[in-house]
Amino acid sequence: MSTTRHLRPTSESRLRGLRPLAVALLALALSSCAPGEHQVPRNGTPTQVPVLALSQKPTLEIGVMEGDAHYTFQNVVSVLPLSSGDLVVSDGGAQELTLYAPDGTFVRRWGGKGDGPGEFRALSHVYAGTRDSIMAEDGRTARVSVFDSAGRFARQVAAKDISGDTLLSMDVWLYGRFWVDGAPEADARARVEKALDHLPPPSSGPGYRVVRVGSDGRLWVREPNVGTDSMRAWTVLSAAGEPEAVLDMPARFDPQYFGPHRVLGRWRGDNDVNFVRAYGVEDTGRKAPAPSWLSAPPAAGATPPTDEKDVRKEIRGAVRNMAVAQEIHYANSFTYTTDLDSLKWERPKDMMVDFVHADQRGWAAVFTRPGFDRLCALAYGAGVPPGWTPGMILCGPPPTSASGPRGG
Repeated sequence: MSTTRHLRPTSESRLRGLRPLAVALLALALSSCAPGEHQVPRNGTPTQVPVLALSQKPTLEIGVMEGDAHYTFQNVVSVLPLSSGDLVVSDGGAQELTLYAPDGTFVRRWGGKGDGPGEFRALSHVYAGTRDSIMAEDGRTARVSVFDSAGRFARQVAAKDISGDTLLSMDVWLYGRFWVDGAPEADARARVEKALDHLPPPSSGPGYRVVRVGSDGRLWVREPNVGTDSMRAWTVLSAAGEPEAVLDMPARFDPQYFGPHRVLGRWRGDNDVNFVRAYGVEDTGRKAPAPSWLSAPPAAGATPPTDEKDVRKEIRGAVRNMAVAQEIHYANSFTYTTDLDSLKWERPKDMMVDFVHADQRGWAAVFTRPGFDRLCALAYGAGVPPGWTPGMILCGPPPTSASGPRGG
């Protein structure tokens, strides 16, 4: 007998009741702290920040283990709430967009694999455009398809015309020692870069941080490999890069949309089955020390050559050897791995390496060195970040604070 997990919506009234409470508690925590609770050291970093948490249960869950095709997903890569309350889910496996009502009821599906108007070769993220239009990225063609809120195709736009970047033209881009997900528009990127310029760069391995940009411009930052097997630690920063709060999220939950009072994303269930979940963001009333990396000084150590050609040459050789080790691991285990030790690969001295992801379909890794002010990355196989060329080493620009204004 098959086991089916049914759509489990939560009433909208409960969600409306949660929002005012979360707003009031968060405002109280951020602006009305008792004297001494929010002491700020000389470098401007608060010593303590509010602790947030996801609601104990999801406020909405869409998906089934098997059965109704309207509620099954191959690979949820993006979730977008519209002003109407409807949700758009981007399925990179099916190359389709699906519209759901606020309670999770299926409305319609469109897209599909192909090269025609409104079709995709590698559907990735969706963003809100003007007048509640839907902007859907195609990572293979580096184009953005624009639809109205009902899913009717309107036009296509080259991603580089939106971002102003010909190398990393879509919404997963590198800046300094940060891996950024979000802010595809040129002006939004500039604001994020300005905020990141004020943050201290990573001083030790793995040498980079993941940044996801919320709908309100706030930055949600996760240190790779920080947390437990079941939870991952996130830091919430204002749009200007000032620390506001910390929270832990379940490791099986991949947050893809950060709103002011809720997050939405993919939940990996048993057998890696994908579900769409929404959680409210609640204030616990507690405080915790601000993450130490916010005020950590750069670590002393050997400074590598600043010539990017030298670094690229070193990385290219290291990647070639690591790729061979990954293929050997895949032949034995039928999956790629994030465990460097299991690869039996000798990491070059002073080079920092970490995997962003690795599974049966492919892997992505980042590389840098102490003293080197930028991040390089390579992705292989399926699941390559949108707009990236598989097998091509990409290095982001250095931070403006370290290099002066960027050239064109």
